[in-house]
Amino acid sequence: MTCTSGSVESVADKTVAAKAQIDKLTVLLKDDDEKTRKYFIDAIGVHLRDAKVTDARELSFNSDTKIEYTSEFSLDKIAAVVTSALKAVAAAQDPTSPSPAMSEQAIAAYSDVVNTVAEAAKSSSTSAASLAFSMTRLSPGLFSFLYATSVNIKDVDTFGAEAVMATAIYYRFMQSIDDVKNESAFGNALIDAQNLRRMKQLQAGLTEDLAKDTLDIDEWAKKDSAYDLAVKKIQQRLKEASFDVTKPVVLQRAHGFGPAVEHSFTAGSLVTQQIVRASIKALASRGNAYQAAVSASEARLADNYY
Repeated sequence: MTCTSGSVESVADKTVAAKAQIDKLTVLLKDDDEKTRKYFIDAIGVHLRDAKVTDARELSFNSDTKIEYTSEFSLDKIAAVVTSALKAVAAAQDPTSPSPAMSEQAIAAYSDVVNTVAEAAKSSSTSAASLAFSMTRLSPGLFSFLYATSVNIKDVDTFGAEAVMATAIYYRFMQSIDDVKNESAFGNALIDAQNLRRMKQLQAGLTEDLAKDTLDIDEWAKKDSAYDLAVKKIQQRLKEASFDVTKPVVLQRAHGFGPAVEHSFTAGSLVTQQIVRASIKALASRGNAYQAAVSASEARLADNYY
């Protein structure tokens, strides 16, 4: 299934050339499909072994494609497709029993997981490179895996100055009976803490992309605003859950969160901060057009936002 954003679709409806270019993007992703699926499945195997899960069985495996302009952050369609698949999987396990993975809060948290993975695939930033794969323990015994990859094309005569990008997201849900026996605790807040760290990492990557000239200042402003809104929503959910962001968060592969991470929201990430400082240095000499990005980045560094 391919979702095309309204702004791209409106151009494609008007010209044969635009439709041909969009078809070309889709073909490029399909040509790499077998190699991408192998990489995805191999990565899942490594993460499951590290989590000491030996009895995992597949419940669902699929992929979808999103086509949009590079500055767009309109992933609701593709997130809805993935979360709908998740709901179907959970309902099939036990339709009469409410699942913690299907609560309103859990679905909101998981939608942001989908968004960060898909956005990471679109970025050329080094800070986003590790985010295109995700393993999430949704509830005892239920794991989700996501992987995204993207290709883009720029044709000024057809689409204007901005590039159009196709992002393919692969998703796989797996069940482990052993995990249910070994662990019954489940916290949506911990997923959101991971989402908050990743979203800020992506936001730092925007400024790096701007400094590298892979985004222009207008594209940066649109996406930074969208990311800022996403961060605020996650922060609000954490606040409602009484999550203490002053304490370091420890996320371990053995708990279903991929590579081990210890992160302090109070101190921030030294690596991410260094990336932002280097980007500010590169942008500072480019004049007033970039002042908004420089000022916003400096203010965030001062608050240990990153």
